[in-house]
Amino acid sequence: MPHARARTIRAVAVLAVVAAMGLVACGKSKKSTSASTGKTVYIGFVGAKTGDNANLGINIRDGIKVAIDEENAKKDGPTIALKEFDTAGDPAQATTVAPQFIQDTSIIGTVGPAFSGETKALIPLYQDAKLVFISPSATNVKLPTIVSPETVFHRVIADDALQASGIASYLSQTVKPKSVAFINDNSEYGKGLAVDVQRLSVDKGIKAATTQVIDPKAQDFSATVNAVKASGADTVFYGGYYAAAGLLRKQLVDAGVKGTFVSGDGSLDKGFVTAAGPAAAEGAKLTCPCNLAFSSSTGALKTFYDQFKKDIGKDPGLYSPEAYDAAKILIKGIKAGNTTRAALLDYVNNKVGSYAGISKTIKFESNGNIGSTQFFVFEVKGAEIAPSQTIVADKPAETTTTAGSGGSSGSSTTVSGSSGSTTTTVASTTTSKP
Repeated sequence: MPHARARTIRAVAVLAVVAAMGLVACGKSKKSTSASTGKTVYIGFVGAKTGDNANLGINIRDGIKVAIDEENAKKDGPTIALKEFDTAGDPAQATTVAPQFIQDTSIIGTVGPAFSGETKALIPLYQDAKLVFISPSATNVKLPTIVSPETVFHRVIADDALQASGIASYLSQTVKPKSVAFINDNSEYGKGLAVDVQRLSVDKGIKAATTQVIDPKAQDFSATVNAVKASGADTVFYGGYYAAAGLLRKQLVDAGVKGTFVSGDGSLDKGFVTAAGPAAAEGAKLTCPCNLAFSSSTGALKTFYDQFKKDIGKDPGLYSPEAYDAAKILIKGIKAGNTTRAALLDYVNNKVGSYAGISKTIKFESNGNIGSTQFFVFEVKGAEIAPSQTIVADKPAETTTTAGSGGSSGSSTTVSGSSGSTTTTVASTTTSKP
């Protein structure tokens, strides 16, 4: 459904269309004109290539590369080129490098920012520049409300309110803990997710044994580990990123705390297994409102897996499919003739409609969020991250009206199995084999 939020730039888009019509009138189609002129159009990658959580940014960058190479091979429009900007996942560094892509008017759209903290810091700059961006990974609920009016923000991943709602239902209906220790890294992302998961879990009757905050830069989490052990919690939920998550899991196991470990999408990376060690990582449940591509995937996701493995030389990682989808949306707009910032912004806001991505069907809402209510549970098995369950949660009412207000506790969740797991309808708590 077209957006109403970018009407102020439609006049510019109309002029672009008129110009394109003039080219056609000169005797050449849009396709032949693009191919013959050799025009190059630039999009940007904004995210971490260095730092503690660089894997996540590199996964995204590589997903973009696969999309660009695939589209350029078609030779049916302008050449798409990528410019990369390393934020290290740090809001301060992100604002330092921002002038490089904000002031480079050859860049007409970006995939990323990637992390919620850097996205929050950069949204005002994007808005001032009227530069459209699609984040494959920033999930903080409040991002659409950072500036008003706002037209540039989009993401192809559900926000933390939806993820928190699904995780709370997963805990109450599948894990069924006696009590949970809720831990977060005090980041924009980690704290927001953990607070919402705890609130919704308590609403469902789950006891919060303890609430802890760690410094992800530290190497010794003994104070938190001791608090968890003393609390008697048989389950730990962690909100934060994979490097600290893995180290925390290792120290918990070493201290004899061997209950269920559940975390969100920031921990869904092989770096978690590396940091924890295979033995300690085994059995950890990692959730995400994103999808992963495996060698066992089917359909378009399998095709992407094979192409990624061929082009990049390794398996796709967390957010690689979402980055591919985000890049494809921008490129589709560019090939439709939207080769200025104003025109591409108008395209993403008003003309994408429903896009059949490899990660999910993408339909942008008026605030830049997507309508998908799917997220996924993965499990560490034999030092590898493997699919476990697909969660389809009712969308928290607050996210459709006042973004940033968090999730509701009244959503029902359907848990459908993959790879032989059971299918459970949370609302009715019935179970059947798939």
